[in-house]
Amino acid sequence: MQSSAIGVLAVLFSLLPVAGLCSEQPLRIVTFNVQCLQAPDTNKTRLSRFRWSPAREAHLEAIAGVIETLEPDICALIEVTGSESVDRLIEILHRKGLRQYQGHHVESQDRFTGFDVAFITRTTPDEQDGSFIGHFAPHGADSRWQEVYSYTDAEGQHHDAKIPLARHALIYTTIAGHKLAFLGLHLKSDPSDARANARREAEAAIARRIIQQQIIPRGYEPVVLGDLNDYDRKVADRDPLRSSQTRVLENLKDFDPAREGAELFNVAGHIRRPEDRVTSHWDRNENGVADSDDVYTMIDHILLPESLKKHLRRTFVCRLTGLSTSDHWPLVVDLVLPESPEKSPGGAK
Repeated sequence: MQSSAIGVLAVLFSLLPVAGLCSEQPLRIVTFNVQCLQAPDTNKTRLSRFRWSPAREAHLEAIAGVIETLEPDICALIEVTGSESVDRLIEILHRKGLRQYQGHHVESQDRFTGFDVAFITRTTPDEQDGSFIGHFAPHGADSRWQEVYSYTDAEGQHHDAKIPLARHALIYTTIAGHKLAFLGLHLKSDPSDARANARREAEAAIARRIIQQQIIPRGYEPVVLGDLNDYDRKVADRDPLRSSQTRVLENLKDFDPAREGAELFNVAGHIRRPEDRVTSHWDRNENGVADSDDVYTMIDHILLPESLKKHLRRTFVCRLTGLSTSDHWPLVVDLVLPESPEKSPGGAK
């Protein structure tokens, strides 16, 4: 009788879903250009979108509503101006009952726009060098975080310039045993301008060095996300007239040229319909409405390690907001990560 009961239990146990036998953790990653998010009574940008506090407060409420709807685990916010904007956004989320969210901000080196890259997370990032968020700026004789680029102007004159990676932020996380470092980027705009393209490629070169020297040696795998202001030659854009004139995406995905193939892949390739590959709305005549000659493209991207491809469940652009909220839409990625012992990754393919 006892052996019969044991046999029945063994059969029932064998019918349980495999997923039920191991711990899995869902992970939602979002990148969202929030178009000059500015707290009331602050003046940290020359490009203020709203002059008066009520309009700025309404903008913060709208962004908080997007976060409340999407419930990201990690969200990169592009075009934040100052820590006050992040603090106010977190305050709104907490008042909504979403008290698990934390804000992480670091000042950029962009002294003209004042735009920063910030993160909102459900859990506390891993502390590195005494901080939960990092930014790399050139100082003294250390030239790792600057790059020289060249371009020819409209009059045929050749120019050389040296720049930092002005707008970026880096957080390290451990999620279900997976050590992931999120490098948020806001690269130079205008993918049709020669000077801007040269500068953006220089910025991407610095980003690669951050991956090579600050992420991989610490035992983390990189996730690159943000407003890259460029197209991916390997992923068809919604607008067939748009194609990249640079190697920005290729170089970021293949951050280790000594190895064969790319270490990262673009989640945009997993959005099935090209019509849905759009994260940016260029309101050409700035009338605040969608017109037939406006430009819709995908210049915001999330690049994941190849090792996570098998854990990817869904990628989509959340187009539930209009120009009153932002001229960009959030890009969303859902993964399900199995519990994994902490290991030292090397960008394995």
